[in-house]
Amino acid sequence: MYPYLWVQQTEHGQLEYGTYGLMLVLAFLACAIVCGMRMKKVGINPDVVVPMLVVAIVSSIIGARLLHFLGSPADRELFFSNPLVLLNVTKGGMAVLGGLIGGSVCGALFIKWRGIDVWKVADIAATVIPIGTGVGRMGCFFAGCCHGRVIEGVQHTSLTGGFFPGGEIVSLDGFPYVAFTYVRGVGMGSVHDIPVYPTQLWEIVIWFSLFGVLSWVWKSHRKFDGQIMAMLMVAYPVLRSFVELFRGDAVRGTGYLGELSTSQVASIPVFVAAIIMVAIQFRKGVKPEAEFVRAETGDVLDYDE
Repeated sequence: MYPYLWVQQTEHGQLEYGTYGLMLVLAFLACAIVCGMRMKKVGINPDVVVPMLVVAIVSSIIGARLLHFLGSPADRELFFSNPLVLLNVTKGGMAVLGGLIGGSVCGALFIKWRGIDVWKVADIAATVIPIGTGVGRMGCFFAGCCHGRVIEGVQHTSLTGGFFPGGEIVSLDGFPYVAFTYVRGVGMGSVHDIPVYPTQLWEIVIWFSLFGVLSWVWKSHRKFDGQIMAMLMVAYPVLRSFVELFRGDAVRGTGYLGELSTSQVASIPVFVAAIIMVAIQFRKGVKPEAEFVRAETGDVLDYDE
């Protein structure tokens, strides 16, 4: 819809400043702010947020790239013939769920190495991931990627009147009532001049709704450490699998388990892991949160509300 903030002509050619990149920066900034505030509330030194996020960012990019190549029939052969293509961001794409898995696993290992309660940080992360991913999906909206299938047989009327250089938000006579159209040659949209399902908008709503619900449960209704992360790992695969039914920006099948998409296949072990997590952690309850002992110095850090 709005792929570039501005375009600058230089002696070496055209320099483009992408909106998608800005949304990613804002996403990680939002994660850092919220995570730091919530770590302080449970007595964990918020200084750990920056190195933890560095680990999470790098590992999430690698995880997102890896899941894309493993889940894409077109790019899988390219990856196996040249694994270093993983580092070439101009080739292939990224799968959000792979980024979440990679960032969560490596972030947990870092927290464990620092001697901090992994489960408490996992619950905080489960409230932070939705707001970061929701802002990131705004980048998908602006770039025109991750859109839905073509909607046929409905009349549409522009709601934005040419405001976006890469397309329009349109109203429809029937479901889903609001859709997107994309302009050829601007942004990443692969279907042009015809309404498509607004799957990016749906995911933005899903992620911000999860942020609100999980934050409320984390603050007032936790029964055991790890509960919020388990809730996220159950809710998102179900909601994402529904959205996948309407995705149409690229070939969604993986070649695994019939015509399931990459995210649908990856959601299965995530869902199972959540059930196992509940079974392990439920009886342990919530540990006290009054203080945190810094592992490397032994200093007790006590934060007031």
